[in-house]
Amino acid sequence: MAAIAAKGQSLESGFSIDEYTQLLAITDELNTFDTANSRLPVSGDYIKQYESPELGLKNKWTFWKRKDSVGVICIRGTVPSPVSWLANFYAGMIPAEGSLQVNDSTNFNYKVAADNKATVHVGWMTSLAHIGPGIADQVKKAYGEGVRKFFITGHSQGGAIAFLVRSYLEYLPGMPADIQYKTYFSAAPKPGNMFYSYDFDFINRGGWAFRIINAADWVPESPFTIQRLSDMNSPNPF
Repeated sequence: MAAIAAKGQSLESGFSIDEYTQLLAITDELNTFDTANSRLPVSGDYIKQYESPELGLKNKWTFWKRKDSVGVICIRGTVPSPVSWLANFYAGMIPAEGSLQVNDSTNFNYKVAADNKATVHVGWMTSLAHIGPGIADQVKKAYGEGVRKFFITGHSQGGAIAFLVRSYLEYLPGMPADIQYKTYFSAAPKPGNMFYSYDFDFINRGGWAFRIINAADWVPESPFTIQRLSDMNSPNPF
């Protein structure tokens, strides 16, 4: 049965407005704190399989499955909490390969780029440290059920963390080699330096990753460690 499900999966390279619209709806469903007057409806073709508890710096993620057995990993963005905003403002840069001590008994070993000149945002890496292992386990579980293709998506802070999720899954030992990932990030700030971005571009070569922004939005121009305050669009809170 798993082999039959895998054969039915449909995922092609290139930007698709239909895919992006549905992923926005899934992102909207997770970001329930949003005060928008209307919400995008999630298509009946997508069924939520799992919603994580709140972890780390108020982080959360969901897993959905499309009827043709394509998985969707969605990362929640900033919520109205100082702890959630701490993930954004903790903007120091650390190597793209290393270890973070999550608590007294847990170290998170990670690699999100092959280039030793690549550095990434420590606040969002801290978020990844709390949600990354659970996401990897969910991908492996879905793979065992025949899923070979996955979307990864998120809005704003969720998009920045989703960048790192994609890179983490690429370099995580023991992950199946025949998985295809496709990513859509909306209004995402920059999670790493230029060497990280070169690596991300390489692992998604051929039209498998998209960052969708409003050119007048200041959020995609952040964080401070990558862009100067004087470069940011106005108005912004800084």
